[in-house]
Amino acid sequence: MVDPTDGGVERFGPHGALGVVLVHEVFGRDDYVRSVAAALERAGYAAAAVDLYDGRYARTLDEAFALRGALTDDHVLARLDDARRTLAGRVAPGGRVGTLGFGMGGGYALLAACRSPFGFCVDYYGRIERADEVAGLTGPVLVILGGEDERITPWAFGELLPAAVRAQRHVAVELYPHVRSAFHRPGWEGHHAGTAEAAWRRTLAFLGDVREGREASLK
Repeated sequence: MVDPTDGGVERFGPHGALGVVLVHEVFGRDDYVRSVAAALERAGYAAAAVDLYDGRYARTLDEAFALRGALTDDHVLARLDDARRTLAGRVAPGGRVGTLGFGMGGGYALLAACRSPFGFCVDYYGRIERADEVAGLTGPVLVILGGEDERITPWAFGELLPAAVRAQRHVAVELYPHVRSAFHRPGWEGHHAGTAEAAWRRTLAFLGDVREGREASLK
């Protein structure tokens, strides 16, 4: 079930055991993002797919980079926090609302979890500028990485994980060999169907652990 878009948020599912604020990658909120939201709904979770580009989406990388360049952290984080509040009333009693994003959206999902009271985060190959911001996390994080991603994977191991150790925050990394960034996106040149399926199973297992309280809040 898809609710109408409201304030840049497209809602999937009337309720759920958890709420997931879904953040699109650099191309915008498109059918790929909606397919992920629908998969979350089928798994029993309420999802809110945020549109950071106000109805626009990119057909080329140049268009995507131009749209991304017009964003500000304050605008993005305010929109994600609005989505968090929207979902808070759609989850079961005691359920948590977290973030999930891909690429650019993975970085914003992680940044939002560092700065706002989200209960968990799943970051598919996204990064934040200051890794030490993980000290602000109040819930567990799962980071999905490609072994051939020469930008995000070295950052995750060289900066993110050491910062998580210093802050004593729960950050789990799942590294998939022989794939690049954006391997989850169908139709992309680096897409790998088998790895995408494995990463999604790992994502659902993580969400299941959060739902059952096996991935405890850091508070």
